Amino acid sequence: MKPVKLEGNALEVATSRYLMPGEDWNACSLRVADTMAAPEINDKIKYRDAFHEMIGTMDFLPGGRILRNASRTRGSLFNCYHLPVNDSIEEIGQFLKDSLILWAEGGGVGSNFSKLRPRGDVILGKGGKSSGLVSFIEAADAVANTVESGGARRAAALAHVNVDHPEVMDFIDAKLVHGKLSHFNISVAITDDFIEAVEQDSNWTFKFNQKEYGTVKAKVIWDKIVDNMIKSAEPGLINWTNFQKNNSWYYDPVLGTNPCGETCLSAYDVCDLGSLVLPNFITGSVNTNWIKLEQTIRLAVRFLDNVIQCNKYVMKEIENKANRSRRIGIGILGVAEYLFAKKVRYGSERSIQELERLMQFIRNKCYEASVELAAEKGAFPAFDPVMYGKSSFIRKLPASLRLDIKKWGVRNVSLQAIAPTGTISLLTNYTSSAEPLFAKAYERKDRVSNRIYVHPMYERMIKNDEEIPDWFVDSFDLKPQDHFNVQAIIQKYVDSSVSKTINLPKETTSQDLSKLLLENITDLKGVTVYRDGSRGEQPLNQITKDQAIEHIKKGIVKNTLETGDVTCANGKCDL
Repeated sequence: MKPVKLEGNALEVATSRYLMPGEDWNACSLRVADTMAAPEINDKIKYRDAFHEMIGTMDFLPGGRILRNASRTRGSLFNCYHLPVNDSIEEIGQFLKDSLILWAEGGGVGSNFSKLRPRGDVILGKGGKSSGLVSFIEAADAVANTVESGGARRAAALAHVNVDHPEVMDFIDAKLVHGKLSHFNISVAITDDFIEAVEQDSNWTFKFNQKEYGTVKAKVIWDKIVDNMIKSAEPGLINWTNFQKNNSWYYDPVLGTNPCGETCLSAYDVCDLGSLVLPNFITGSVNTNWIKLEQTIRLAVRFLDNVIQCNKYVMKEIENKANRSRRIGIGILGVAEYLFAKKVRYGSERSIQELERLMQFIRNKCYEASVELAAEKGAFPAFDPVMYGKSSFIRKLPASLRLDIKKWGVRNVSLQAIAPTGTISLLTNYTSSAEPLFAKAYERKDRVSNRIYVHPMYERMIKNDEEIPDWFVDSFDLKPQDHFNVQAIIQKYVDSSVSKTINLPKETTSQDLSKLLLENITDLKGVTVYRDGSRGEQPLNQITKDQAIEHIKKGIVKNTLETGDVTCANGKCDL
């Protein structure tokens, strides 16, 4: 094995985030591999070496918490969690306490605040009136501001609220003031019924605890959501009708998601994440090495399953949930470079065909690997062959695989989650997750300095005066529908969710976005958009070809990526 040698920004990121003192990447990957091979009592050396090669060569990268905290005396191996918050002061206090504990461990926290009564509602028993769910989210944000967790990771959180909650209009506006709720992403959970009401311009009723709180035209709510998306990239949307269709439906229905939206989680559930580095499976310039990919998937499923056993738990509820469901999340990164290698334009009909073949293969091999693990180690404790087989996702698996699940069980209730890979992708110098290349050339402005980045392929083309091929595209070359098409085909073969940003041109109007969302939302579990320039202090800004040429002549360009997904959780998704 020849491990990757980290250089430049990749080395800086690894050193500041993941490496122990004196470690290089080889030593880090060996430390992680050795720790996660411990459950393989009879084959520890075999799997340690296999895990070491898989991570050292970056065919598969575990989530950031695993890379950092494996073998340390403290620190969770899970990136994020979902915590319940219920409508009593004691339960709200418990939520704040639990959040503090998990933020301090480096985990992001997602919660559904829909169970909190609306502002002005009478509090029976204790007297007085409720200050409302938004006030409690603001209180949680203030608590989050006191925490800086291991590896300099800021506390990350997501609040989502159902679209029929009486306080949803205030919630939609909760982040319009710059800097407010800086640790929280916010999302509105909508349903097929709400979408139908919008399209038919009918009324929508606000409800809480089976009590009605008035009606408004559904389109009034919808327009406020869309206008705010255009202004400030939030709130995001969760398609609750699709979201709750999860493999754990029969014993532990999902309540919400994590800060970046790639997982479907129940109360105290966890994100156990890692990503396949897709460009590493290209051979002969254009062909996918399906044999190598299958071998890596099988190892990756075993690796993430072992994480559940190796984690140091700080809350009993989380330990019980993780072991009962054994939920893991195999993801992907480097989709842009995968398509570049095949000379296929992102979002084109051919790219959709390529990605469908790829994601169907990954789905099937993940489930095959989990069935094999179940035969070896046992199915997840809550597995029921009849009820599990009724899941809408499981029913779409090949018949032979469904029969194997009935016979042997499956080790993990769900197996896939397309995380944003905002930081770990920087180790590879590939584009994050399922995103296109952000820009062929851009300027990054932050507290450190101003830097110019030019993609190596673009720099070569400029120097050789080559014509830019049609397939070499960035987010500024694409139409929003291209993004939706890619997200939809990936979501089709993923049992959890897909974290992806729909990049919008600066001139996009609310009317434009409304049409796009209504056309595409039914195929997705969630949507996050970002209109160029909507956040005045955005760190990344495209530069022109002439500007890139001038910077190249001056010798002041970088050719290692310094960004993954520029909008996810305001940069808090260390995945």
